[in-house]
This record gives sequence, structure tokens and C-alpha cells, in this order.
Amino acid sequence: MKTRNTESGGVLLGAMLLGLLMAMLGGVAMNLAATETTASARHLEEKSGLWLAESGVEQVVAWLTHGGLPLPGGAPAPDHFTGGADHPDVELDAARPDDDRALNGIGAGEDRALADLGRIMRMRLYGPGLPDGFCTVEVTAESRSGVRRTVAVELGALRIPPVPSAVQASLPRPWEYRKFKDLAMRFGTYYVPDREGRLYRDGNMDSAPAQTPAEVFGSQAVGHHRGLVFIDTVDQAPPSADNLTTLVLDSPYMEGVFYVNAHVVLRPGEASHADGRPAVQGVLHAAGSLHVEQPARLSGAVVAEGGLTGADLLDVRYDHDLARGLVRGLPVVFPLRGSWREW
Repeated sequence: MKTRNTESGGVLLGAMLLGLLMAMLGGVAMNLAATETTASARHLEEKSGLWLAESGVEQVVAWLTHGGLPLPGGAPAPDHFTGGADHPDVELDAARPDDDRALNGIGAGEDRALADLGRIMRMRLYGPGLPDGFCTVEVTAESRSGVRRTVAVELGALRIPPVPSAVQASLPRPWEYRKFKDLAMRFGTYYVPDREGRLYRDGNMDSAPAQTPAEVFGSQAVGHHRGLVFIDTVDQAPPSADNLTTLVLDSPYMEGVFYVNAHVVLRPGEASHADGRPAVQGVLHAAGSLHVEQPARLSGAVVAEGGLTGADLLDVRYDHDLARGLVRGLPVVFPLRGSWREW
């Protein structure tokens, strides 16, 4: 016969065992939660490193699209890449102060939230492995807790028809109107002129303020590359005898790829020769005539489909890369399908 004390002891023992079991289960749950939290934190840090590395690739695409990669010291990147992973054509390392500023410097308009995730540690550009490749981009980034991720991708480049000589006049169009108009709308700057030679960004003639050719074409210094600047016809149709205005280019220095569907008067003034610079660095393509009103030097190439006129000298120093379709400011580069790698 059980006594009350015996029954009470059994209940107490059962409660103790149940409490011990619950404590053990709670401990296991806490360990699992801690492990899950650690794994989640690690995953987040890996993602942060990956996002940073991807942003580095995007920055390279932007640099190459808008006039070349500005290396520390101001040296331009090569127009073609032949090095390998062990001996890249371009290498930026955050261990070097100048490189660190190029890789991680935050300027106006840049994404501060992305930079807060960590730092880009290294960026390398070298030759492609695919036949259609332009270059390989490899970027290593590190999250704030020290987790590193690397991504690599091969970039292709838009194939630009070559400009075979320093000066072309009264020749068939080497660069197609529609193709370059589309390129400017996507990657460059696009303007519509009026009959008085004023220019309107993106064709917004009712709301956007008019700009002068000096504001659109002029560069402040060497390296201030305008990229692809496309000036449309007055009616935004392919060029003809009736839809070309006249633009006077009088800036001392112009650097870029200028596709001008107008008659052009080149009047750079004596200031363009003061420091030995050319008046134009790049390509000047006029769908109409090009009238040289004052002596001018150009480094690159000039195309005047309506003919070249004027009594003054136009001195053109040909850029031989143009014969291979390599134009600074263009190529427009893009990732090649199937080339993305990450580790």
C-alpha cells in the first residue's frame, strides 16, 4: 500500500526529470539558435563581400564606357588587354594609398550605404579567354568582419566600324546614324539643336534650358572626356540637305567622340596652342561640312561628309587604334554570357 509521502516523492521526481529534460531541450534549442545566428551572420557577411565585388565590376564597366580607367597618377588604361591573371595589364591594390582612394573613395553622388558594407581590396584587368572578349575583370572585396569574396567576369566590347584615315571628306558614312544615336541615348549624351545652334539635352526643347556648343563640347583639362556626344538633326531624322543647322565650336580644348549632324565651323582660337594641346582630342564626325576658320590641331581623326573647307590649316595627328575600331570613350562594354565566376 502506497503512502502519501511515497506518492508525493514520485510526483516530485517526475517533475524534476521533466524539468531536466526541458532544460536539456532548451539548451539544445539555444545552441541551435546560436549556430543559426552565426551561420546567418556569416551568410550576410559573404553577401556583403559579394555585393561590394559586384559593385567593383560595375565601376570598371562605367570607367571603360566613359573614357577609360583613370589609374593612379592619371595614366590611361590600355585600349586592349593581353596580360594574364599572374601579370595583369592593370592592377589596383588597396594596400597602396593612391589605389585605395581609387577603389574606395566616396565622392558626391556615390552610394555611402554600399561603402559601409566593407572595402574593395583589389581590382585586376587582364586579357580575355573567350574569342569575343575585350578584357577580364577580377575584383576582390572584404566585408567589415573580414570575409572576402572575389568575382571575375569577361567583358565584350561593342564593335565600332574603323576610321581608316586621319581625314575623311565627301565619303560615304563610315558610322551609321541610327546606331550611334541609339548608343548615345543609352550610354552617352544626346542633344537636339535648333536652327540658331542652341542645344537641348535629350531633346527636351520645351522644358530644358538651351546650352551653347561651348558648354556641351568644351573640356576643362586633359582627361575631362565627354564620352560619346551625339548632336541630332533639327527634325531628329537622318541627315539630309534640309535638316542640318550650323554649330560654331570655339572651345580651346575638346576631348571626346563627337558625332555632329550639322555643319561645323571650327574656331578654337590661339588658346588651344598655348600649352601644346590639340584643339580636339578624339573623333570629330560632321554629317555636313567642316569649315576651319582658325588654325587647329586635332589628335585622332576627323570625318566631314559634306566636305572640308576653309583657308586655315587643320593639322590632324592620326590615332592608329581607330583603324582597328578602338575608340576611347567607346567601347561600350558588357559582360559576356557564361563568363561570370565567384569564389
